[in-house]
Amino acid sequence: MDLNLVPVQHISCMPEGYSKPQLIQFSDGMSYVVKFKNNPTGTRVLVNEYVAASLGQLLSLPVIPFQVVSVSNDFIKAIPEMVKSKFKSGSQFASQYIEGSTYLTPDFFKIGSFRIHNQDILAGVILFDLWLSNTDRKEKNTLLKPLGANEHYFYMMDHGRCFADSNWTIKTLKNTKMNLNLKVHQWCYSLLKDRNALNDYLVRILSLSDETIKQVVFSIPQDWDVSVAEREALLSHLINTRNKLPDLLVKFKKLCGSS
Repeated sequence: MDLNLVPVQHISCMPEGYSKPQLIQFSDGMSYVVKFKNNPTGTRVLVNEYVAASLGQLLSLPVIPFQVVSVSNDFIKAIPEMVKSKFKSGSQFASQYIEGSTYLTPDFFKIGSFRIHNQDILAGVILFDLWLSNTDRKEKNTLLKPLGANEHYFYMMDHGRCFADSNWTIKTLKNTKMNLNLKVHQWCYSLLKDRNALNDYLVRILSLSDETIKQVVFSIPQDWDVSVAEREALLSHLINTRNKLPDLLVKFKKLCGSS
């Protein structure tokens, strides 16, 4: 956490999102979409966002730049909408606001009508979601930033429902199930120029050491109420699911009509 990064202005409530994210300008001059502790979907959403974004960065995937930020009770009390939502002060999860971006709309499903600038990472998006049991990679959980000439940069966003549950427990982690038939994953697969890229990203994920994954899990902010036992359970889940990825990939490719 950058202790020098502080909120300076509340801009607005974001128009969508069950967790009631807030658009806030910080002292670095940047605007961030902030998810707060005690939001309607629970603080565990912040945990999922943080773990996913941290692991995504390690894999050089297009996660939106993020920060763990501290927001004081005084700042919260000055904003009626935030008081009404009963947000708690302390560590929050903040994603940089990407100006001028759009969700994945039906037009983007028409192959040839646009170009993804970072198209090579789409294989990584599929493998990453299979690993994290992200059952919520829907059209509005992607972001496309226009670059001109009908070209767009693809971002992954909104990982609150990783581990198949926005409010996972030690018990639910033992029974997570991945939806292999998400429309966005099928779209990503259809755009792959080289389907061997799936194997390349599989190797990248399998190459992440247990210790590296542990460092991410145990760096979750203490005030997000994740016990040591829950951290251990999450670590075990990530390691076990990583090791099952080869089989998951085979199942996904068969569903797509490939082998």
